[in-house]
Amino acid sequence: MARQTNYFSLGISVIVIAILFFAILMFVGGRGWGTSYHDYVVRYPANYPLPDEIKPGAGVHCGASLVGQVTEFELKLGTDDEGESRLWAFVDIKVDQIIQLRSSCRIVARGLVLGGGGKLVILDPGTLGDIIEPGSTIDGAPAATFDAALDIMTGELDPSNPRGLLTSIKQQLDPNDARSLITKIHASMGDLNLVTKRIAIQLNPGDQAALMGKMLAIMDNVNEITVELREQMRTESDTAMLAKLHVTLDTLNAGLMEATGVLTENRTAIKGTMANLQETSDTVRSRIVEPIAQELDRKNIGGLLATLHSSFSMVNASLANLEVVTSRAKSMTVLNESRINRLIVDASEMAIHLSAAGKDLRRNPWRLFYRPSLDETKELNIFDASREFSMAAARLDDSVAQLKSLMENYGGAVPVDAPEIAAIKERLGQTFEDYKKAEEALWNQLEITPR
Repeated sequence: MARQTNYFSLGISVIVIAILFFAILMFVGGRGWGTSYHDYVVRYPANYPLPDEIKPGAGVHCGASLVGQVTEFELKLGTDDEGESRLWAFVDIKVDQIIQLRSSCRIVARGLVLGGGGKLVILDPGTLGDIIEPGSTIDGAPAATFDAALDIMTGELDPSNPRGLLTSIKQQLDPNDARSLITKIHASMGDLNLVTKRIAIQLNPGDQAALMGKMLAIMDNVNEITVELREQMRTESDTAMLAKLHVTLDTLNAGLMEATGVLTENRTAIKGTMANLQETSDTVRSRIVEPIAQELDRKNIGGLLATLHSSFSMVNASLANLEVVTSRAKSMTVLNESRINRLIVDASEMAIHLSAAGKDLRRNPWRLFYRPSLDETKELNIFDASREFSMAAARLDDSVAQLKSLMENYGGAVPVDAPEIAAIKERLGQTFEDYKKAEEALWNQLEITPR
């Protein structure tokens, strides 16, 4: 029987072999297939020793897992944090996107102790700070290898390195540098020596001006005070303070006992006195204080305070009316000043005439009941002329008095155009006219021609 080919079995076998081939391929070197990566740049100072195997293709590890690889390595010039230019080793890496690096992350370069096997290790992705964006530059940590540690130790102990540990130690131990630690220790020890000397001086018990001498004097005084207090606390001595205190307390106790006895004996009288005081207080409150409060209540229309307010209101109204009256009297006086002055002058002349008439009647009362003869009439005319002279003299006196009043009113300087001056001039002119007429009448009666 001819052998027949089983195409179905052959196809199944080919498919299984292909699946196994791709599975082995993925397991051996294709674990990164289908994984997304983020690119970063890690820089190291060129003086940091790095493993020789840090080159493209080297692994990037986090914990025990391979999370990326180095894609490029090159040396470039750049600036540090202080703005100084220096040479850097820039390592481009790609890291699985599941690893989120923050600003506090630490990435170191590691290799075997005796060389070989270089890689980058993410010791800490960082928990503080912001997330680092892909493409950013990260400062790497020093390499954790024996050669790196030896190089770092050599650099720190290099006397030509101004930032090395040995240089810093030498600067701090330089006694000629005022900023060095050894100089400050010398200064502190000198101050401490001076302080101890001064303490020794102050602790000298033989020096009264020292602190210890003053403390001993104080203790001696305290000792004397305690001795005196002990003497004052003795009850056997009558002059001691404690004995006097006992006597004082005994006297006070006796006085209190006597006061208690007096109060006990006069309890009824004291109760009566207190009752009278209570009654007096009630009387004062009900018959004196309350009526006074009612009288002083502003709401009480018939009270004293309301009456006083009403009286003050009436007084204020009266004062206002009086002010109006005085104001009107002032205006009336100002408007009728000339008339008032004229009335005063007329009254003065009337008084002069009445005075002269009274004198004439007292001297010759028969003139009221008897008509004089022609000769007597002439004599009376002469007397009338004399009376005119007397009246003119009186008017002159009035004018002089008015001038004095004007001088006082105007403070000693009367204006020439003052209306009062014009009135006085007019009255004086009239007085001189009357004087001349009286003189002519007198000469005519005497039948004498004046010279």
